[in-house]
Amino acid sequence: MVSSLTIKDQPEYVKNRVLGVICGDGKLPGLLAQSAKERGYRVAALCLTENSLVVMQQLCDAAQYSPPGYLGKNIEYLKKQGVQDVVFIGKLNKLELLRNVFKFDLSAVRELSRLANFNDDTIQQATGVFMEKHGMRVVTQSQFLPQLFPQVGVLSKRKPTMDEYSDIDYGYKIAKEIANLEIGQTVVVKDRMILAIEAIEGTDLAIKRGVQLADGPVVVVKVARPVQDARFDIPAAGMRTMNALVAKQPGGVLAVAAGEVMMVEQEEMIRFADAHDMCIVAVNGTQTLG
Repeated sequence: MVSSLTIKDQPEYVKNRVLGVICGDGKLPGLLAQSAKERGYRVAALCLTENSLVVMQQLCDAAQYSPPGYLGKNIEYLKKQGVQDVVFIGKLNKLELLRNVFKFDLSAVRELSRLANFNDDTIQQATGVFMEKHGMRVVTQSQFLPQLFPQVGVLSKRKPTMDEYSDIDYGYKIAKEIANLEIGQTVVVKDRMILAIEAIEGTDLAIKRGVQLADGPVVVVKVARPVQDARFDIPAAGMRTMNALVAKQPGGVLAVAAGEVMMVEQEEMIRFADAHDMCIVAVNGTQTLG
């Protein structure tokens, strides 16, 4: 288990290694594939969604679509491509995954039956062991995309007000608690009251619910779990997050845990925040910026 999320030094240029990118939706898989190729990797994508296949076919040396439940077929593909290192990246709809559990192949059912529970940590650790058993090393996203993890500071033109900083401090503590319980990693706060907590619906819908309840701008705090395996699960924020923050009046704050949360479309997010009198800040929970 990786005890915390840290930004590692960028890997040296490599030769004759094959990286398997097991990916869902979003921009991150493509960005990572490009970064890996620049470092000398041959890249083979295993696309768990049809949308990701369209993108990865254009960027990778090889790409194939296969649902996540086809474990035996997926391992066979990775071995055929000569994959040595594997990275997991991109969005997967958990509800969609649950609805299609009856489509899982025998290998997937067998592996799932061995689990004590279906918590994220349990599944992730089992996945790592399974990959290593088949001769593949699971590596972290941050090795290839360190520039997407903001460090402590205000990223937008506007700084949070003192009241907003108070909400950030309060929200950070609560977010870490609910993340530790594996409920979610995002909370929505207004006047030191928790309006919404992310659960299986995901970050964006939780934010929209909070904005609706506040009937105005809110403070959103997004963190990583206190103990989180960075090989599998790195929380991310992007333009969908910013759009969800839009209220009837200008304003609002997105606070992310510094070095832990990936900001996918950083420049676009900052421009959007500045245009809507919003604030983006990276915090570490041990200090209040002002």
